[in-house]
Amino acid sequence: TDGLGYTLYSAGMRARVGDKTHPSVALLDCQVRALDQELNRSYLSSTSPLDRRQVALAGLANLFLWLGWLRSSECFDLTWEDILVVDPVDSATVDLPNGCGMVSCRLAPETKSARSHRPDVPMAYKSLSGLHLGKWFHRARAASGLGANWHLSTARVFTQTDGTPWTSKFFRRRFLYPSLHRQRAAGDPYLRPFDGSPGNTLEAKFWSLHCYCRGARSHVSRGGKFGKHRLRRATKDEVYEHGRWRRRRLGKDIDKIYQAWPLRDRIKLT
Repeated sequence: TDGLGYTLYSAGMRARVGDKTHPSVALLDCQVRALDQELNRSYLSSTSPLDRRQVALAGLANLFLWLGWLRSSECFDLTWEDILVVDPVDSATVDLPNGCGMVSCRLAPETKSARSHRPDVPMAYKSLSGLHLGKWFHRARAASGLGANWHLSTARVFTQTDGTPWTSKFFRRRFLYPSLHRQRAAGDPYLRPFDGSPGNTLEAKFWSLHCYCRGARSHVSRGGKFGKHRLRRATKDEVYEHGRWRRRRLGKDIDKIYQAWPLRDRIKLT
């Protein structure tokens, strides 16, 4: 992309078709938590194994997208063997703080930031603010009929009962949009402006699961108090590391080029 030919080509295309984008509106932390709580109630009240499996997978996807900043393809292409789980009692085995577990996803190599290796995304087993990724993982594993050797399975994690893979459209229509409509009806001031008029519906504004990544990226820049914990803002280096974004070597300080982040530092953001 630094070549003269490509520069001239992209400049010409920009002049002809424009370069304005219409990104999805960002979700807020409270909306992700509301969906998490709704799914938790549905899981606990469900008596159908198939319904419990679907709800458990939805709860897992909701937190994968929020905590991992995953694109829809990165999330829904995961297989069971792509996931590494370290329960809190085993934290010392990977040099994590005592009682701090981890759920890590190994992504496909075709990512926007690293096309030559498979990056991994470590996330806290349970965040200080109360989001419990580990609980949803074990619920989804058990509901999918997988036992102790789940990590050897090459099957996709997110599938319907007939084996059809989940998609962004399916998750949004089945879980996200109904929850946002309920939250708006309950008086959510952030969602109130989306009154259903042409072009101003929740479906039109939250048209992509990129709303999770945009919302989570904004959320970690705020900090704030959650229960008894006061959380600091994420640093720029933590954001780049967790987002799997790579800056040009010439734009880095020399010590940053040789920095290798241990798990206990990479997991701090979540």
